[in-house]
Amino acid sequence: MGNNYNIKHNVPEPSSEDIAKFMDFDALLEAHRKIESSQEGGVIRQFTSPREGQIGPRMRRWMVMGAGLAAAAAVALLLIVRSLNDLPTPAQSLAVADAYFAKQPYVNPPLTKVVPAGRPIKVDVAAGATLDLDEGTRLVIPRTAFQTDRGQLIESGEVDIYYREMHDAVDFFVAGVPMSYDSAGTRHYLQSAGMVEIIALQNGQPVGMAPGKTIRIELQSSISAQADGSWPSFKVYHLDATARSWVFHGKSSMLFEEEPQVLITPGMSLEQKINAEKEAILAADPMPQAPAKPVKPDGKSVSFELDLKDGELPLEPGSEEAVASLQEGAIWQVLPNSPAFNVNALNQVWKSARLKRLSETAYELTLLDDGEQLRLLVQPVITGKEFENALQQYDEALAAYQKELADWEKRTGEKITAVEARYLKTEETNANPAPSLRRVRHVFDINAFGIWNCDSPAPLSSNSFRIRVIEDQNGNTYPNQTAYLSDQSGQSIYQLHTGRGSTVYFDSQKEYLLWLLTPEGKIALVKTKAEWAKSNPKKGVKLKVQTINHTIRNEADIRRALNPD
Repeated sequence: MGNNYNIKHNVPEPSSEDIAKFMDFDALLEAHRKIESSQEGGVIRQFTSPREGQIGPRMRRWMVMGAGLAAAAAVALLLIVRSLNDLPTPAQSLAVADAYFAKQPYVNPPLTKVVPAGRPIKVDVAAGATLDLDEGTRLVIPRTAFQTDRGQLIESGEVDIYYREMHDAVDFFVAGVPMSYDSAGTRHYLQSAGMVEIIALQNGQPVGMAPGKTIRIELQSSISAQADGSWPSFKVYHLDATARSWVFHGKSSMLFEEEPQVLITPGMSLEQKINAEKEAILAADPMPQAPAKPVKPDGKSVSFELDLKDGELPLEPGSEEAVASLQEGAIWQVLPNSPAFNVNALNQVWKSARLKRLSETAYELTLLDDGEQLRLLVQPVITGKEFENALQQYDEALAAYQKELADWEKRTGEKITAVEARYLKTEETNANPAPSLRRVRHVFDINAFGIWNCDSPAPLSSNSFRIRVIEDQNGNTYPNQTAYLSDQSGQSIYQLHTGRGSTVYFDSQKEYLLWLLTPEGKIALVKTKAEWAKSNPKKGVKLKVQTINHTIRNEADIRRALNPD
């Protein structure tokens, strides 16, 4: 007689309901005990007489098979329980988190009743205004800088400007502003020196910026010195809620509110001390950069079209400034000193690009694709009628640059002369070390209303742990919502999903605060724990948060709840 096997491949994984059907541990234990009671020394007992309970060969075989099946069931159950204890893969958890945040508004204030209302400032459209605000910030608004939502220039009347600033993690939390920034597939977090939101209304209706007009912002804030004593530089980004991203706009200038001081170390000579202060002056007030004069193709070198401003080819981090300096309509011409290359490589599909400015006209362009790269030394060139337009724009920019350069030389020259005079007066001068915090003005121009961020992008830390569960002191868990993480600097805030297996990135040298909102509107929080860095990535960390029994009515209540000590 043939065997009638019913073999099934690719059996689906059991659901939680299926698993629950086989999780009767009491019944399993009772079955195990019955098996033990019929064994002695590992041998199944045989009664002396069938009439007195003797078990024949067939029954003995079934008893052996029953013991084997019970053992197999125990092993299968152990594997199921062990599988349930393991976390989902990082890719699975990331997909869940991305799907969760995709359903949330990009700007998502968690406590809408706490969001401070901006105060209106009336501006005469025809006259413009320079506004010195209570925060120490200055807004410079030119004349006739506004247009209606239909593109009609507004030439008279008043416009109400609504303005607010955000400077720390509590401000970012209240505003619901995301701080993540993706560049060439790499996720960064924006370390902010200050963020502003500015909108304008006329007769209660939103208005926009007129073409060619900008508002200058001089944002006052405090910044910390870097580990080497130097001061960081900052870039400017505009939040595009529709595209759900931050858009690079340029680099801010910094004006220190007091003379820069530098770290003077023991043993430095007089010359070294003077040079250290000179470098600090030039770092705080760098020399203006000359505009690039447009160049026509020479007709001999290889040239090709590649628009790095349209966003189709992702840019590697650090390329933004070089790309922003490019003239509209320019194409690329390969320089004679460029490394040799196969011209056919220009027709290849590349995954990303890196651009570095080498001089006024020369750039290093690197095209990348999974370990393969093409490095070229190039310069932008302009053809046809576009060249005449570019030349006219260059002449205007050159005149402005020459005036700006003369002002800079006079300004920095006076500062350097004062330093030299001070040191030459006494060779025993003991300069103060650089302070850890400095007041500065970040100066930048905006060409649209909305949220603008002056910051320095930082990559995610290499240290991380995975969440197993978040539980408060009352046994409540929070498996599917947003949590917030910030270090002691308060310059950024990291939004994360509380789901099982979510990854939390942190620097083990810093102190952090992680918090979330309970359904009752309370704040539950936990501070840095040493065991985060030692956790098993397959098991994760059980975060024990403390729910703070404070009623949240305003921003001050949030700050008290986040600092319960």
